This record gives sequence, C-alpha cells and structure tokens, in this order.
Amino acid sequence: MRKNILILLVVAVAAYLVGVESAKSRGKDYEDLRHQLERLWTSPEAKKARRRRAKQARKMIEKARKNLNR
Repeated sequence: MRKNILILLVVAVAAYLVGVESAKSRGKDYEDLRHQLERLWTSPEAKKARRRRAKQARKMIEKARKNLNR
C-alpha cells in the first residue's frame, strides 16, 4: 500500500513539474498554475465533491470493519 502511495506521489510531482515547464515555455510563469490550483481547491463544487468522497470513504471503511468482525 505504501509503495502505491509513493508511486502516486511521484507521478503527481512529475506531472506538476511538467505542467510548470510547459507553462513557462508558453510565456506564463508557475504562478498562473498555482492560482488555478487554488481556485480549483477553493471552488464550492470541489469542496462538495471532496465532502461526498470522504463520506463515501467513511461508509466503505465502516462496511469493511463490519465484514472483518464477522
């Protein structure tokens, strides 16, 4: 599990760096990308989606715990 999370983290960092380099080559600096990420993170739709996913995850964890206790 840790290995998968580490791989996912490395891919995310690499994607970020590639995006920054791509933005620089188009004449934009990384601040534009950072602002887009902030806007995405703080948007009401994104917050609702994160809450929904967290609720689903809690339900799945609870269900898995019940199945393990059988």
